[in-house]
Amino acid sequence: MRIASAYSLAEGPAEAALEAYRSLIARLGADPQLLVLYTTEHKAHPALIDTLATLAPGTQIVGGTSCGGVMTEAGFHAGPDGAVGLLGVLDPDGAYGVGVSAVAQDARRAGAEAVERALTAAGRDFETPDLVWCCQPPGCEEEVLAGVQSVIGERTPIIGGSSADEAIAGAWRQFSAQGALEDHVVIAVLFPTRGHGAAFQSGYAPTGRYGLVTRAQARQVLEIDHRPAAEVYSAWTDGVVDAAASGAILAKSTPTPLGRVAAEVQGVPMFVLSHPALLGTGGDLSLFTDIRTGDVVHLMRGSPDSLVKRAGLVVEDACAMGGWRRAETLGGLVIYCGGCMLHVREQMDEVVDQIRAAMPGAPFLGAFTFGEQGAIVDSCNRHGNLMVSALTFG
Repeated sequence: MRIASAYSLAEGPAEAALEAYRSLIARLGADPQLLVLYTTEHKAHPALIDTLATLAPGTQIVGGTSCGGVMTEAGFHAGPDGAVGLLGVLDPDGAYGVGVSAVAQDARRAGAEAVERALTAAGRDFETPDLVWCCQPPGCEEEVLAGVQSVIGERTPIIGGSSADEAIAGAWRQFSAQGALEDHVVIAVLFPTRGHGAAFQSGYAPTGRYGLVTRAQARQVLEIDHRPAAEVYSAWTDGVVDAAASGAILAKSTPTPLGRVAAEVQGVPMFVLSHPALLGTGGDLSLFTDIRTGDVVHLMRGSPDSLVKRAGLVVEDACAMGGWRRAETLGGLVIYCGGCMLHVREQMDEVVDQIRAAMPGAPFLGAFTFGEQGAIVDSCNRHGNLMVSALTFG
């Protein structure tokens, strides 16, 4: 098993695809079985996929759009014409397949169909993959996870991120060999010949402020402890978020998301985060995750320093979960929240340095997403925001 990454900042989508793929092949030595592709919205064009599919007609392609740029072991890559990032897996004795399904009105069905088609593409129908990589549009992630798990069970790690754009304007796309797709679930199933490790964490800690969600619907918190959610959240943030100022609060809420305990490791709670997006005129609080009446939500807090360091720490944990030393890592994939990236954009070179240190000399590809999926502990697959999800091979 060999892994390599490459990138391009070339102006045109076809030109960037050609440059990046040639660079990738120079490192791999042959066409990969699996090609992971992340680009900015500038490059989400049919010519991008057409070029890659022509260059590697038998290769399975999975990925989506990334906010602001991509990252590899060579650095953080962004430019006026966007960026293309590739990670290739050359593993002739392994099995890899990608499946696609339109979300339409049923994201759960789309998740199930996509993973079934991916298993067929891998030649492993009715088998359970070692792990799943997923990409889908923001807004339906919990249903997609439920659909995938309805086919393969709850024990297989599901890792990935929701596609993103530059202005939360719906310009995000999902990629497969079929093209640059809108509102599709794209699933890759992996049966690698080498071991893997996965980790899913955030760079935030609980503040000690928490409450019970006493009224909620879908992705809206209406009441916390029987009080308007916006009023409670404003008080928790000491007025940084004004309950009377309805509208978008993404930038203001990035340092102080809400967290729910998903699991515990040796008595330490592991939180999955929800990013508050909007304050409604009726005192409601809209999130980028589903929320339920009866959930306990904690105010979390993160500093720029903790967000910069977290990606490297999550990669270290992924290597530890795989059971090998960091220097033995073959390569990996890193999903880093787009909101966190925007919050520490001037320090993204430091983020890359932290990841490099966690798996010295190993290639990796990183994307900046509008939702992160991962296995927190014992394959406890969850969707969250403002988090880091890492997959490594060794």
